[in-house]
Amino acid sequence: MKVLIAVDDSRYSEAVVESAAKRNWPDKTQFLILTVLEPLAIECGEQAEMRALIEEGTEKRRQTAKDLLEKVTKKLQNKTTSGAQKIGFAIKEGSPKKEIVDSAIEFGADRILIGAQGHGTCEHNMLGEVSRVVAATAPCSVEIIRQPVLK
Repeated sequence: MKVLIAVDDSRYSEAVVESAAKRNWPDKTQFLILTVLEPLAIECGEQAEMRALIEEGTEKRRQTAKDLLEKVTKKLQNKTTSGAQKIGFAIKEGSPKKEIVDSAIEFGADRILIGAQGHGTCEHNMLGEVSRVVAATAPCSVEIIRQPVLK
C-alpha cells in the first residue's frame, strides 16, 4: 500500500499525522509525506534588493518545510507498528490542489490523507478548498481527517 500524507504547519495537519501514527498499517506500506509551498506573489521588477529578500524568505520557507517533514517522518517512524515501512518526504512548490494530486499520481498512491480545514462560521461543517478539490480529482481514495471539535 502507498499512502500520501499531505501536511502543512496547521493544527489540521497535526490531526492527520496523529491519525496516521495511531493506525496499524500493513507491512511494507510506503508513505510519502508531502508539503506544498505556494509561490510568493510579490512583484519586485528590477529591484535587486527586493528580489534578494524574496529569495531569502523563500529559502527560509523551504527550510521550515523540511524541518516539519523531518519531524513528521520521525513521529511516524516511532509510532507505526512495523519497521518494514518506508517513509519518504517531498517539498513541492505551486498550487497545493494540483501538486497533491500530481504527486499522488507520480507516487502511485493508493490513498491520500489530508486535513479538513474549515472556513467561516460553520467550520465543523465545511471542508477547505484544497481538501475538497483533492477529493474530487485524485486518482485514488482520499481520506479527509477532521480536527476534533473541542467542547
